[in-house]
Amino acid sequence: MSGRIAIGSGSAYADDRVEPAFRLAATGRVDYLAFDCLAERTLALAQVRRRQDPGGGQDRRIGQVVSGLANYLASGRRVVGSFGSANPDAAAADTMDALREADLAGVRVGVVRGDDVLQQVLAADLDLPEMGRRAGELRERIVCANAYIGAESIVAALEADAGFILGGRFADPSLFVGPICHELGWALDDWPRLGSATLVGHLLECGVHGAGGNFEDPPFRLVPDPHDLGLPYAEMAGEDDIVISKTPGSGGAIDERVVKTQLLYEIHDPAAYLTPDVTADFSQVTVAEVGPDRVRVGGAGGRRRPATLKVLVGLDLGWKAVGEISYAGPGCLDRARRGEEIVRRRLAGLGPAVEELRCDLVGLNSVAGGVVAGGPPPEVRLRVAARCATRPAAEQVVYESELLYFGPAGAGGATGSVVPLLGVTPAYLPRSEVRIETELLVS
Repeated sequence: MSGRIAIGSGSAYADDRVEPAFRLAATGRVDYLAFDCLAERTLALAQVRRRQDPGGGQDRRIGQVVSGLANYLASGRRVVGSFGSANPDAAAADTMDALREADLAGVRVGVVRGDDVLQQVLAADLDLPEMGRRAGELRERIVCANAYIGAESIVAALEADAGFILGGRFADPSLFVGPICHELGWALDDWPRLGSATLVGHLLECGVHGAGGNFEDPPFRLVPDPHDLGLPYAEMAGEDDIVISKTPGSGGAIDERVVKTQLLYEIHDPAAYLTPDVTADFSQVTVAEVGPDRVRVGGAGGRRRPATLKVLVGLDLGWKAVGEISYAGPGCLDRARRGEEIVRRRLAGLGPAVEELRCDLVGLNSVAGGVVAGGPPPEVRLRVAARCATRPAAEQVVYESELLYFGPAGAGGATGSVVPLLGVTPAYLPRSEVRIETELLVS
């Protein structure tokens, strides 16, 4: 424990660039880098990879991360991340291999397990509120269940002097809460302080998104050099001694407007933001610029953490088929609508094998549902998407979409894909049912 901490964002999701993290590490300004590697979609994709290969499902950037941060780790600085994704054991093996390859001996690796709660979900027959059914009714389709876990195991690994900590479905801000509580000596039931730690995690967890990327709205709001956005980091010595900044010399911005934009991103109730660590209260947060790309924040609070943990339940939904084709020029909208009519009629013969079918006219109604007023578009792309019970039915959806080359006139640029479909839906499990364990490995 040092009484101070400088912690930076390493990434915001599984396919994020790693070079900005290396650039921030090289400045020497941060003692911790926290890598958020997951989202609902990316965890589902990781589970698909693990189903195809029992040795897969972990973050695929581990070798790059260890190699690019070799000097950083050798200096005693620390890395925390949800690199385990759907397979923490495979991630641990990859990390140990990468450390040996980088000639980094003696690095302690904390491996956190226990977010896999499939058996508990089935045993408790949990309610799946979005589905309107219970887990037992969908038992044959449930393939995975992962709980959002908090900072306790990260703190335990840091107390055991781990330099590289990995696990599965850590909640995004918890990746930052753990190091903050460890370095500042904060108890994990000091709710107001955990609210402050969660504020920092929330402002950093989205990477370059929170350093100006999400703020950009041309022509009204612009940031410098958006092609070279830097990662945000925080310097913190207390609950009201927090300064947010970003990699020096990088693009983007850290100012009052950018920080306020990120503060309100993806939170349901600013006065009761639920995480595994705390019910955070951001309703009284203050934001003030104190220098170029430096913003002081404070005023967060917190109350007792929720009694349940959110669980992401993965469901085998069969196969997803997507076919697209473009129309342009006068009458393109009418031709695209005629194409949709043809495909729907052709697919009607597949009956219940096509469980769900959606057609969008990209450029007209695919995002806003057609509520934005305007004249006819100069071009439009017909997107046909279906959820199918069998792969042959899914392949037929793509085939029929591609055959629109033969009419209506002027179609082009057809693409198609067929992939296994793993859907996700939330459930809530008593935290007493989630059994977390931490193992320490040494390279």
